[in-house]
Amino acid sequence: MTREEFNRLYEKYLSGKCSEEEQAELENYQDSLKLNAEVWDNKTMGDHGEIKQSIQEKLRNSIEGHNRIKRFSIWGWQSAAAAILILLISGIYYYQKSSDPVLVKTGIPRFKNDILPGNNKAILTLGDGSKIDLDDAKTGILASESNIDIKKTSQGQLEYTAGNQGENPVKYNILSTPMGGEYRLVLPDGSKVWLNSGSILRFPTIFNGPERIVELRGEAYFEIAKNAQMPFRVRTNNAMDIKVLGTHFNVMAYDDEKNINTTLIEGSVEVLKGSGKTMLKPGQEAILNRGSGNIKVAPADVEQAIAWKNGNFIFYNENIESIMRKVSRWYNVDVFYQGNLINKDFAGTISRNKNVSELLKMLELTGAVHFSIDGRRITVMP
Repeated sequence: MTREEFNRLYEKYLSGKCSEEEQAELENYQDSLKLNAEVWDNKTMGDHGEIKQSIQEKLRNSIEGHNRIKRFSIWGWQSAAAAILILLISGIYYYQKSSDPVLVKTGIPRFKNDILPGNNKAILTLGDGSKIDLDDAKTGILASESNIDIKKTSQGQLEYTAGNQGENPVKYNILSTPMGGEYRLVLPDGSKVWLNSGSILRFPTIFNGPERIVELRGEAYFEIAKNAQMPFRVRTNNAMDIKVLGTHFNVMAYDDEKNINTTLIEGSVEVLKGSGKTMLKPGQEAILNRGSGNIKVAPADVEQAIAWKNGNFIFYNENIESIMRKVSRWYNVDVFYQGNLINKDFAGTISRNKNVSELLKMLELTGAVHFSIDGRRITVMP
C-alpha cells in the first residue's frame, strides 16, 4: 500500500465509510518506520534520531499500555504530516519533547448522534428592553437609538453608525451570544469586537465623557479605534479593568474559569485591579487568579489565545476538563465525567467548523479518553 493509498483509506475510515475488508486492511498495515525529516519539527516533537530509535525500541519490547499522562496531535489529513499518521494508525508509540509516550489505538467508536458546530447568532437587547434575534433578523437597519443607526450587514455583523449626536441621552445595549454562537460588532467609535460563545457585552450607544467604557462577561477579541482624548476601558465581571488607547487584545473572562486572561497582540494595555496597575507589552498576557486576586504577567501563546476568533481549537498541555469547557460552549452540550481523568493533558489543533464527533475521535486516538454522545449530552470516560 502506498502512502497516498493509506491516506485516502484512513480518511474513509474516520468518516465511517470503510468496508470490513478495507478496515481490516488498514488495521493490519504496518509501516516501514521511515520518519520524514522534512516534516519533523524538532522544537515540538523532539530530536528526530532519538524519537526514531525510541519507537523502534518500544516496538521490539512490545510494550502494551501505559497509565501515564496522554497527549495527542491532530493533523490536517491533506498535510505533509502523512508519515506521522501512518505511525499513529499502526498503534506505534511516539512522544514529544519532555513528554511521556502515547499509544494511539485504531478503534474509533460510533456515536449515537453527531452535533453540528456553533455559528453566527446572537441576541441584541435595546435600551428599552426589547430584544432582536440577530439570527432571524434581515439585513439592513434594525433600529435607531440616540440618533445612532443599528444595522445588520450582509456579512452577518452588527454596526453602529453615529449621526449628529447632539444632546441625545446615552442608552445602553447588550449583545449576548448563546452557547454555540458568536458574533461581530462595530461600536459607534469604529472599534471592532468579536464575541465568543456564551458571552455578554454591554455598551453605550454613544461614547461621551472622559472614557469609552464597555462591560464584558465571557470572551471577546477587541480592535480598538485610537482616541487619545478618550481611553477605552473594558470591565470584566467587576473583577478588573483593561484600559487602552488603541490596540488589539483578547479577554477571556468566563465565570466557570478560575482565571481571567488578557492577551495583548498589538499596542499596549494597562490592567487595573483595585489600586494596582500592570502594563502589558505585545506577546504578553495578564492572568488574574479569581481566588487570590493576584495578577501574573507571562509570555503569551498568542496563536492559542485567539484561535477561537480564527476558527480553530488549539490545545497545548491542556487538561481534559479545560478542553471540554470549550467544547461545551461551542457545541452547546452538557458534559459529564465518569472515572478518574486526573493528569491527562493534551496538545493539538482542529477546526471549529468540524462536527463534535471529529474532535472527540481525535482525542480518543490517544487511548487516554473515551466518549459517548446521547442527545446533547457528552460523557467523558477513561
